[in-house]
Amino acid sequence: MAETREFIARDSKMPISCYFSELHNCNEPLFCDAIVEIMKIDHQRFPSNSNETPLIDINTLTFIRPLLQSKIDSCQTSRELDLNTQVANLLPLCKRLAIECHSAVKSRNMEDLMSLKMSQLHESVWSSTKLFWLCSEDAVERIFSLIYVTARLEWIISCLVCRRLQLKDNLQSEEVRDILGRDLVQILQCILGCVKGFNLKNLTWHGFVSASNIPTELFSLLFCSVLTVSSRLSKHNFQTRNSLKVPLLQNLPSAPKISLSTCQNIVKNSLLVHKDQLEMWLTLLQHSAHLWNSSVPASDHITMVTSVNVVLLQQSLRKLWVVTSGSNPTRCSAQNTEFYITLDEIFSPNCISDDPRPAASYFSSTYSKCQTDLSSENVLISVLGSGTFHALLDLFVHGDGLRLRDKLSHCECDGVDVSVSHHLFYLSMSILARFCDPFIQNSCSDLISFYDSYQHRFHPFCMMIEVVKNVETISEKLTRFGEEVDKSGIDERKADFIEKLNVLLKVKNKYCVTKPSVSLFVGPAKTKYFSLILEIFKKIEMFSSELLEVAKTKFELYKERKLRSRQRQNFSTLITALPYFTKCIGLSRTFLYSSVNHVENLTIYDFEENKSFVKFLKGSLKCYENLVAVVGLSKWIEIGGFLVTFLNDWNNLFSESVLSACSEV
Repeated sequence: MAETREFIARDSKMPISCYFSELHNCNEPLFCDAIVEIMKIDHQRFPSNSNETPLIDINTLTFIRPLLQSKIDSCQTSRELDLNTQVANLLPLCKRLAIECHSAVKSRNMEDLMSLKMSQLHESVWSSTKLFWLCSEDAVERIFSLIYVTARLEWIISCLVCRRLQLKDNLQSEEVRDILGRDLVQILQCILGCVKGFNLKNLTWHGFVSASNIPTELFSLLFCSVLTVSSRLSKHNFQTRNSLKVPLLQNLPSAPKISLSTCQNIVKNSLLVHKDQLEMWLTLLQHSAHLWNSSVPASDHITMVTSVNVVLLQQSLRKLWVVTSGSNPTRCSAQNTEFYITLDEIFSPNCISDDPRPAASYFSSTYSKCQTDLSSENVLISVLGSGTFHALLDLFVHGDGLRLRDKLSHCECDGVDVSVSHHLFYLSMSILARFCDPFIQNSCSDLISFYDSYQHRFHPFCMMIEVVKNVETISEKLTRFGEEVDKSGIDERKADFIEKLNVLLKVKNKYCVTKPSVSLFVGPAKTKYFSLILEIFKKIEMFSSELLEVAKTKFELYKERKLRSRQRQNFSTLITALPYFTKCIGLSRTFLYSSVNHVENLTIYDFEENKSFVKFLKGSLKCYENLVAVVGLSKWIEIGGFLVTFLNDWNNLFSESVLSACSEV
């Protein structure tokens, strides 16, 4: 028998098998009794052959607007009622409507359905295949379609109001009511956007759905609602907005391949897979295998597979988080309909207590250190190891990263590259495999080791360092160019800058020049700090590259004596200032490395109190922005003068801010 491998929680030196018994016991139903009761549809109370006038036109599968609105109004005694009360009152009508929708859909075959409404579906808005899966006989396909449709509906509604707010907020806007109609909006609120309704959007994208816990009739209600949305949009000049792009994972080595049968064994045996979602996981494996084997995979298929993977992985991580943090197992379910355990909490550096009040997100702008002082360390970090945790942060958390869950759930991306979907899939398998029996662990040990050694790519400091490297490369080219110009015998007036250069070199000795170490987590204050530095160096990069190209061109004209007197004088001033400018770049980098080591306790209030190093960075940004503005205005004829002005301003700023920061640090 192959040698077994015992995985160790990285920092605690504790075998992760110690969590196995707790994971066995952590098997709460995804839906609590309250949600089951809301979802429950009583066919005896709402018979499909009711003598009442149908609310659905079976021939067109659209709502009969006047009749439906009058029924809605009769459910709500007053329009002044709050949204939750309105939705609660509307639930019985929605359940009757769902039964009628289901009856109408089942009275037609799929070909009839597609021919009936395809003329009204905007191909740029809906993928007809995934939409009609809502009517599928396969329960898993219905869930896959639900994931797609709920995100797409949110995107459409945000386009109508031209702003990106939560779905429940956008549904209350007058613009949406005017275009879609008050009746349809109220039905959508009941289906998607309210905790007192079916709340399918949140339940779906927070990972609580399974193939068995949503009545088939609700899928039919959502299907008819989507067709009605499309029908009413066709009467307006509906304009879509540009979607964000999901970044690629550049230079990421391919993860070791594992077979489909191995993946199936992992899913069937992993303690992180909820029993109600096993069928969904197995179906996802089939779709993923088809995707990897396709020479030209369809974009919408990639997005669907990635979306389902995100939803399922989220619930597995939630289960692991609950066990490792010692939280109440009921937090694995949707028992608290308002405050789910979100990815922000799962990836927080601290465990959030079981306080029923909403926990402060580590990544929110209102975070402060005191909000997590009473919480214990997030053991999930040591259980998965920093490599796997880096990979998860790159995928879901870092602002410059992929932010897959946010972009997919709010339909903010045109699509996902197949390499990203591939990376997410194998990362998921490596996480699930850690909680299988030793034989299965050993069968994919290479995959687990691959993610153990993963290096983060979208950590704010890593992003910053990449830009700094580019700037240093350009700075070296500028230095070599300056040396080449020196050899040409241009008479430069350097005396004015010698003293300033000496000051810079002396100050540089007060700072460390080694690359700083950076913690795994970066709170909002440090993120602002890194973002400020990143913006500065992007400005430096933009200006320096332009400066190098222009200086080379001017130098050729200078040598050929094709510059007029004023141009020659300007070029001479530029060359005079060039060494000082490259020293500014070098010192900015040195100051960056030194200051990062001293901002571990940086708070958001440091920016308001205008600490010396923050003052310097803000002032530097303004100086560099002025230089970049020169590029935009094409004032290269005066660039020498502009550069000298910058150097004087920067030197004064450095003297006032950084020298005083030395004493602070």
